[in-house]
Amino acid sequence: MNFKKVVTFALIVALMQSNTLCAISLEREKMTREQICKDNFEALFNTKWNPNVGDDPEMMSVLQKYIFGEVFTIGKLDNKTREMLTVTTLTAQQTLPQLKAHINALLNTGATPNEVREVIYQCAPFIGFPKTLNAISVMNEVFVERKIPLPLENASTTNENNRYKEGLKIQKPLYGDEIKNSLEGLPNNVGDKVARLLSEVCFGDFYTRKGLDLKTRELLVLAILITDGSENTLKSHIKGNLKAGNTKEDIVSAIIQCMPYVGFSKTFKALYIFKDAIGENIMQQPFSQGEINPYSEYFTGVTHLNMLVQKDEMWNSSIGNVTFEKGARTNWHKHSGGQILLVTAGEGRYQEKGKEIQILKTGDVVKIPKDVVHWHGAAPDCEFAHISIETNIPNNQTTWLEKVSDVEYK
Repeated sequence: MNFKKVVTFALIVALMQSNTLCAISLEREKMTREQICKDNFEALFNTKWNPNVGDDPEMMSVLQKYIFGEVFTIGKLDNKTREMLTVTTLTAQQTLPQLKAHINALLNTGATPNEVREVIYQCAPFIGFPKTLNAISVMNEVFVERKIPLPLENASTTNENNRYKEGLKIQKPLYGDEIKNSLEGLPNNVGDKVARLLSEVCFGDFYTRKGLDLKTRELLVLAILITDGSENTLKSHIKGNLKAGNTKEDIVSAIIQCMPYVGFSKTFKALYIFKDAIGENIMQQPFSQGEINPYSEYFTGVTHLNMLVQKDEMWNSSIGNVTFEKGARTNWHKHSGGQILLVTAGEGRYQEKGKEIQILKTGDVVKIPKDVVHWHGAAPDCEFAHISIETNIPNNQTTWLEKVSDVEYK
């Protein structure tokens, strides 16, 4: 094994086990890995841990202490999320006997039957339907044994008329048109047809279902791609995870959680892809970028919003961190009570109606008077983040106007 790779991996693991990232308390840090393994194993499988039983007790002892006594201590993921990742990678591998045990373990963490079903359903667009059906069969066997009534309630939220539109609402902010663009030039425009199927099926039929939020679905997709060794797609979904609101620590923890099931080589590969992806995609800023902007209809391009202070009776203030991808910007708009922008990262643009565009850099402050029509956003080739402070509230109202055209922007 390459020594440089081993050292790099060891440094990443050490980082994940630092005081700021490690999930275990100081009290638990004093425990041996056997004690930690025992606690986790018995909680997950509802049986006493005994490393000296079975036909091959040596192997079972090594793997159990490694998984439940070591891997489970890396990062802040709770046991429910860890078991969701495990069920996902086992489904992708079609290791059905182990899958049955971990479906039971996932239920023992407090996951609902609907959540378990969605974990397996989420695999279908990536591993295909035959393998997914095999996993569903195992899942239903567990449900029957646990006297869980079948079929479960319908979790679909789309129909034949809106599945494409609803799928795009999820896909566009995370991945834009990268698939459609990458398939251009195929005979008879088949690339457009395949790209539409992706939007309809993967995002419209599956991502929109009830039972799991977007952050969890994206994290589980990482487990599928790590298992399959899909390098390009993994890199794209690492970036998608960040846009969906998962932290870098969440992503690394998820990669390491898959390690006992996929081996060190695939784990190393995934960690190197992670390093490349964040090197390309992450702008350093003091606040997390938050969720996909719920006001996206008033913006061009992909933006994220993290509300730092919500206006209420105690705090007569509204402060949000807004992150813009390259080229993203607001519509023209105005505030009846004015606005202040504090630039925290990247390079941006600001323009008042009838005036020249201003270039914004980290540390700049923009004071926008009442009812002045303006827009702000990222530079064409750089991400951008600012703190938005609404002034003179509660009577400050925002009036959204037309989009900033490409001609106006450039």
